[in-house]
Amino acid sequence: MGLINDLLVGIIHLIFVAMDVLMMMIIVKIAYQRWKFEWFRSINNAVEPVINSIINYLDKWSIKITGKKYSEKTLLIFLILCLWLIRIGFFI
Repeated sequence: MGLINDLLVGIIHLIFVAMDVLMMMIIVKIAYQRWKFEWFRSINNAVEPVINSIINYLDKWSIKITGKKYSEKTLLIFLILCLWLIRIGFFI
C-alpha cells in the first residue's frame, strides 16, 4: 500500500511542476508582448507553439460554452485563473 501512496504523491507533485512551468511560459509570453525584451525573444519563440495550442483549445471551449470569441490576452488571463484555482483546490 505504501508504494501506491508514494506513486500518487509523485504524480501530484509532477502535476504541480507542470502547472508551474506552464505559468512561467505564460509570464514570459506576456512580458515579451508587453516590453519586447530581446533576451525573451528566443524563449518566447520556443514557448509560443505550446501556449498557442492551449489557447486554441481554450478558445474552442469558450466558444462552445459562452458563444463568444475572446482575445488572446483574455484567454491567457482565464488560463492563469484556472491554474490558480486548481492549485488552491488541492489545498482546501
